[in-house]
Amino acid sequence: MALSSGSGAILAVAYDAGGLEFFDMEGDRLGEPTRFHLRDLADGRAANIQGTQLTLFPGVTDAGVLKAYVFGTGLVAPAQIDLPIPEERMVEGLCTGDAGTQGLMRLAYWTISDNRTLRTGVVSQAGEDLVWTQEADTEAGFPITSCVFAYDTLVASPRSAASASLTRGDTSALLSIEAGGPLQISTDLGMTTSNVTVRDGITITAPDAPTAVTAHGTLPAGGYPGGVVVIAGETSEGTHQVVFVDPSAITLED
Repeated sequence: MALSSGSGAILAVAYDAGGLEFFDMEGDRLGEPTRFHLRDLADGRAANIQGTQLTLFPGVTDAGVLKAYVFGTGLVAPAQIDLPIPEERMVEGLCTGDAGTQGLMRLAYWTISDNRTLRTGVVSQAGEDLVWTQEADTEAGFPITSCVFAYDTLVASPRSAASASLTRGDTSALLSIEAGGPLQISTDLGMTTSNVTVRDGITITAPDAPTAVTAHGTLPAGGYPGGVVVIAGETSEGTHQVVFVDPSAITLED
């Protein structure tokens, strides 16, 4: 799963069996579902590309190729486009962060043949084209299983199957999931973690052992004053759900 920032917010959900769908913050599907097969998906960004307002999510195909998935005006379903990143090795995973005035987003990824090194750079626009500006590699010193940008800090994990950044003002927390475990939170860049208890809603049951997480501490619109956390997982045998969680107890804490 991944969330977009910029003008509005879109939730992108990729399924293990194949398929990619986009949703708004009310849970309504945007466009038609597709049959793209992805092994990883990173948070996206809304931008004006070639004169059209689009939301772009970087991802990794099952074949290990870096692509981007876009949706916007004039599209009836998410479309796949190339990213200008010259990587010939099979990519294993990726994460994205805010690039500020440097471009659309910062992007980091690791490959199957070198899972201890994060290749980082900035995706930006030059006229109607996307361009890639390579930055210095980051050596993790361990096999990477997920990464996340916390403000300007790139954090890699050797244990978490999924991770997300929950940042708002002075609040900078990392959310993570280890296989078979509960949602966890860290306020010291992953040095220590504690379990998060997600209360069920009136009609919604939260998964005890989620498999995916994404988050934003601030949203430009919608009924989420403290931001939003989205988790996915099995809520009962054979039933999998995506659940929106209010993190105000953390982000709006005095």
